[in-house]
Amino acid sequence: MITTYALSLSTVDCHEEQRIALIDVVSDWMLRHYPLDARGPGTSVRVTRESSDDPVFRMMITESGAASSHVETLTITVVLLDSVLTFDIRIVSTPTTSKVVPYKPKSVPPRVAQLVREVLVTVPTEDANQFITDSVHVANTELDGQNIAAFIDAPSRRLPVIVEIGDYERQSRDLFTIGAGPLVGLAHIFHIASAEALRGFESLSRYSLVGPGCVIVQWAGKTEPEIVHIRELPSSSVSRELDRIVRLILDTAARSIASPRVPPPPRTEYDIIDPSSRSSSDDGNFNEDQAIRIELLEASVNELEASMADADRLMAELRDQLEKKGGQVDELILRNVSLEIQAGQTPKVLAVPSMTEALRLAKENCPFLVFHERAIESGSGLEGPEPVSVLQDLVRLNEVARAWMSGEISGTSIKLACRQMGLDFVASISDTARQKYEEDYLIEWRGRAVRAEAHLRRGRKAHLVRIHVFFDDETQQVVVAYIGRHLRDKGSAS
Repeated sequence: MITTYALSLSTVDCHEEQRIALIDVVSDWMLRHYPLDARGPGTSVRVTRESSDDPVFRMMITESGAASSHVETLTITVVLLDSVLTFDIRIVSTPTTSKVVPYKPKSVPPRVAQLVREVLVTVPTEDANQFITDSVHVANTELDGQNIAAFIDAPSRRLPVIVEIGDYERQSRDLFTIGAGPLVGLAHIFHIASAEALRGFESLSRYSLVGPGCVIVQWAGKTEPEIVHIRELPSSSVSRELDRIVRLILDTAARSIASPRVPPPPRTEYDIIDPSSRSSSDDGNFNEDQAIRIELLEASVNELEASMADADRLMAELRDQLEKKGGQVDELILRNVSLEIQAGQTPKVLAVPSMTEALRLAKENCPFLVFHERAIESGSGLEGPEPVSVLQDLVRLNEVARAWMSGEISGTSIKLACRQMGLDFVASISDTARQKYEEDYLIEWRGRAVRAEAHLRRGRKAHLVRIHVFFDDETQQVVVAYIGRHLRDKGSAS
């Protein structure tokens, strides 16, 4: 696992109100960029800690991109301990191949930089009595230049300082004038815009041989600076030099900023308490060994989640390839795999002429599925998708239902079982669909209204079809509630 981005902001004298405000910012950001009904294959969002009596909030987003040799895991942590509020965000890359090839980390996604900006606005944070912002501090007077030099030497400074001395003599293009961009929260940026400001800066600074057209990167503590003379570079290399500086700071931060040490989750009445650790955990100070063990377990879970995300993406790609092959592949799968569960023989289904015929075959050959009258009505009127594809999905779902009813799998394993059968299964619907269009998902079942949120997805555009299912935990029955087009959700017109 390779850390490619790390940022940690700590603010003192904070209270629960600020912690809740930060959690709301993170949650709103997640809903904007990772809505439930728009997450593609290979993307998962998990909130691992968020209970009301837990000072730690943690969200993890795992993404596996197409043709990528690494899986990216974004971890966001908000923790309030002893009136110190910490916001930590980091991206970890997990390799998924055995090839020895050069690896270049991806640039920081704009959505991540935007989240950091929103956090800094919600809870302003200081570094050496200087607010951390996204803006560039412009120095025009001699006093402004002296203030920059004094801030660089501040002993409590934790973030690097970038000082760009504008080439005001030649009117050359400046590099850092539009904001911190991906470096927001990771660096202070100053721009010296006049000869007067440069004189003030030189009078208090320890740098020599600097002048217009220079960029100084000064790390925290007593370290050697990185100085670049832009005038000495060909114009074609200026953009590459800017990228190098940004990448240098990002890589340095990723290798320097430690993960925040957080207490273990609060115990519940169901936890098994080790008597030997009772005394060390009851005095208000969390057990150090226990915290380290939890971090190791979380790292293992993250690796497994990355592997699942990559496998999910690969299965989706293979599923798309199968769908592109058309009806012949569907018929072959139906004949050789899906209908093998029937007693005594494997039917030779060469073609299904209509949805009515597909539903008739499904009712006859899927004994572990219950077909609601709404499913028959909506499915019979469906036009566009190949009936054999719908029949194939129903027969595969029948096998999952058999395993669930027989106790071979539990309710939490249904999604994995569907994936193994080649089904694109989604366990729930979006909050918007649940709140605004709930009637679309309701069916009458055993004398009460139930919501059939779980559904199978297949096809796109004219070939799109959704099969909504209700899993009755009391009777262990699987009810097919609806077969048809996409029901209304957040993307529907009001």
